[in-house]
Amino acid sequence: MKQPEMLVAGRARAMPRRGLVEGPDFEFFQRRYFTPAEVAQHNVPEDLWVSYLGSVYDLTPLARKYKGDLLLKPIVEVAGQDISHWFDAKTGDEHTLEVGAQESMWEILHRYLPYNAHAASYTWKYEGKKLNMDFTLEENGIRDEGDEFDYLNMDGALYIPAILLYFSDDLTEL
Repeated sequence: MKQPEMLVAGRARAMPRRGLVEGPDFEFFQRRYFTPAEVAQHNVPEDLWVSYLGSVYDLTPLARKYKGDLLLKPIVEVAGQDISHWFDAKTGDEHTLEVGAQESMWEILHRYLPYNAHAASYTWKYEGKKLNMDFTLEENGIRDEGDEFDYLNMDGALYIPAILLYFSDDLTEL
């Protein structure tokens, strides 16, 4: 039996001819592209894939290593899905809550829970300063500047103090 003809182009590795087309040895071939439907089939901890910015990652070894660990829960919940939005700042979530002057930060946190079930596991900061969750906004140095805006004939809705939440590597749910 005659061996398949080997083609060499410049410095490229020789490819055996398979009928009318040349190509890699499929016994050792690894696919580089997967459809979302193909990724979606790998949606359990024993076979866990995710896609991220157009690439597919097999996280099964990670799921096996940390089986039962609470920190693995968010990854298992998105098994077989795209997680690019987790890391892309342009897709970050922003929520505006109207709060009362006498509400403590804990009360505000509880009203924020429908937007983020893990809100209690974040460090809450304003202008880089960690907030005391037992205090109100004003006690934390976040003043109601409505009177100043009125005095200056400015629309107070144009400025809303931003409280930033920083991930604390804990996924506590209340």
